[in-house]
Amino acid sequence: MTIRRVSLLLVVLLGCGTFPFPAVTQSGSSITVTQTPLDGFPSLFGNWVLLKPDGTSTETNVATHSYDAPPVGNYLLNVMPPSGMAATVTLTLNGETVIIDKPQAAFQLNEGNTVLLNIHYTLTLFGKVSVDTSPPGFPFTLSGPDGAVYTGVTPGFYDPMPVGLYSVTLDPIPGCNTPGPQSGRLIKDGRVVLSTEIVCDNLPEQQQNEDQASKFVKATIDGKSVLFTDVPTGQWFTASVRRVLDAKVMSGYRNADGNPTGKFGPNDPVTLAELAKIAHRLASIDETHVTNPPENDQAKGTWFAPFFASAENLGWLVYLNRSVDPLRPATRAEVVATFLQVLNVKRDWPTGAMFDDVSRSIPYADCIETAATHSLVSGYTDDKGNLTGLFGPADPVNRASMAKMIATAMELYLENTASFQPE
Repeated sequence: MTIRRVSLLLVVLLGCGTFPFPAVTQSGSSITVTQTPLDGFPSLFGNWVLLKPDGTSTETNVATHSYDAPPVGNYLLNVMPPSGMAATVTLTLNGETVIIDKPQAAFQLNEGNTVLLNIHYTLTLFGKVSVDTSPPGFPFTLSGPDGAVYTGVTPGFYDPMPVGLYSVTLDPIPGCNTPGPQSGRLIKDGRVVLSTEIVCDNLPEQQQNEDQASKFVKATIDGKSVLFTDVPTGQWFTASVRRVLDAKVMSGYRNADGNPTGKFGPNDPVTLAELAKIAHRLASIDETHVTNPPENDQAKGTWFAPFFASAENLGWLVYLNRSVDPLRPATRAEVVATFLQVLNVKRDWPTGAMFDDVSRSIPYADCIETAATHSLVSGYTDDKGNLTGLFGPADPVNRASMAKMIATAMELYLENTASFQPE
C-alpha cells in the first residue's frame, strides 16, 4: 500500500477527466464514507456533504454511509467539523491512499472503482469545563456544542473540551426545589465553571454529610478518600495543600500502621528528613536508585534513610554536611536552595541588595535572590501587608508554607512540561 499526503484543495483525481462531468452510466462501483471520532468524544461527529456528478448530493452526520453502483464521474466531499475541531480526509482507491490536510476531497470515479473516504478529527480550539455544587454529590447532565451530552456526579471536571456553549442541568432533588440550568461559553484556552449552591432542609443524608465534608480539604491517599479536618476551606494555604496532595508531593500524617490519620499539620515545621522526601517527589526522582546506606549516621536505619542516601549521592547542597541533624527544622534558605537545585533552575549572582537580612556572603544568598526574582518566595510583610525588607533565611518552614512553595514551584518550573509526571 502506498500513502501520499497532499494539502491543496481539489487535487485528488483518480482516473481521467475534468471536473465536473455529468454522470454517464451506473458503474458497478462503490463509495463508502466513514467518520472516525476523536478519542474521548465517541459520539461527536461532524456533518458532511457529497456532491455527485448527476447534480444531486447527500448531507448527513452518520458514522458510516455507503453508495452501491454510484454513477461514474466527478465527486466532491465537503466536511463541516464539530465545534473546535479540524478535519482531514483519507481517500483510498485500489490500495493507493491519499491523506488530504483539508476538510474537502475531490475525486473522479471510474467504472469498477471502490472508493473509501475516512474523515479524521483533531481538537484545535479547546478549554476546560467544570461542574460543581455545594454540597457536592448531585447527578447532572452537561450539554455541549454539536449536541454532545455528558453525565456525571458533582464535582465534574472535563479537560480538554471543544469551544462553544455549555449548559448544565441537575437531576431532580426529592423534597427540594431543583436549581435551574446554568450556561457558559467556553473560549480557546479558557475555563467555564458552572457552580450551584443548593439550599434545602430536606437534603439526603449523603449530601448532608458531603456538605460537612465540603468544609475541609479532601484528597485520595493510597486509593482512599481522606478528609483533612485541620485544613479548612477558605484559608490562604487551602488551595496549595489540595494541589500538593493531589500531586502526591506531600501527604498527611499516618498512624503506626501506616494508615492516613486525616491530619496535615499546617503549623508543624518541616524537617530536613521530610524536605528530602518532598524534593524527591517534586522532581520525580526515585530514591531507590541508591542501594548503599546514607553516610549520615543519624539517618541510618530510619524511614528517611533512602532519601538521605539519594540526596547525598546527588550532591544536594543542604545534605553535603554528613553530620546535619535530619530531624531539625529546615530553614527557608535551605528549602529554596533544595528546590532550585533539584529542579535544575539557573541561579543569579547575589547582589545583597534585595533583602536587609540577606547579604552576598550568607549561605544560599544566590538561591534566595533567584527565587525571589522568580516570585517563588517573597519577603515578610507587616500587619498592613507592606514589605518589611526581611526574608528570614534561618527561620523554619511550616507545612502550610511548604505546600505554598511547592505549588508555586510546580506552576513556575514544572507544569506543561514532560518532566512533571504526578501520580
